[in-house]
Amino acid sequence: MYLGKMTTAQAKEAFTKDPVIVIPVGSTEQHGAQCALGTDYLIPAYLAEHIADMEDVIVAPTVPYGVCPYHLSFAGSINIGYEGLYMVLHGIMDSLMQHGARRFVVLNGHGGNTPSIDRAALEVYHKGGICASIDWWSLVAELDEKFKGGHGDILETSAMMVVEPEAVHLELGQPMNPQDPSENVKGKYIQAVSYRGGTVRLVRDTKEIAPSGWFGPFDPKDSTRELGQEALDISVEFIRGFLEEMKGFACTSK
Repeated sequence: MYLGKMTTAQAKEAFTKDPVIVIPVGSTEQHGAQCALGTDYLIPAYLAEHIADMEDVIVAPTVPYGVCPYHLSFAGSINIGYEGLYMVLHGIMDSLMQHGARRFVVLNGHGGNTPSIDRAALEVYHKGGICASIDWWSLVAELDEKFKGGHGDILETSAMMVVEPEAVHLELGQPMNPQDPSENVKGKYIQAVSYRGGTVRLVRDTKEIAPSGWFGPFDPKDSTRELGQEALDISVEFIRGFLEEMKGFACTSK
């Protein structure tokens, strides 16, 4: 069920059944020259679409904006900040709890959103509800190592070849051309470097780290629809199973 397609009378009835509310959340930000700005919210929206048929599961409208100040050197990126995203999620879940909802799952498409999601989720807990969040790209990498990726690299680009194929332009792709701080310190993630086998957070603008926008172990020029479909299918199967489990989680009344 989609909340946005229900009438208020239908929603009132649905909330009496203690449903799980699924909130797809992402970001509008650059994903290299080859992949769409909407990658981080389009993929969670796709995943939500494939669980919307489940009994006592309600999919809320997708939140397309997130926390990405380090991408603002790239045209089209939109950052609403940690406080901004928190306020949006707080407003959504606080409102729905007033109508009887107690169970929430955030399908997250962007790592920078995590602090805001966690803050809103803890508030739900303190009000007697429960809120889980799933980072789909981290999930699939845990389930199968071949899906390990970075930002805008082969995993996200392959997934977008399924979700919105017209939004992928491999012909525009550029080499990663990573900029390492020194001979002994190498870029590891967008906001982290590796030194002597250890990881150090080093927060910089993405354009300084990865001039082409994307960063990861595998070049997006090798992206395939087959790889993307497999990753998405694994995600959907996992999420459906977790949602069924979550229906039985204990919630307290406060």
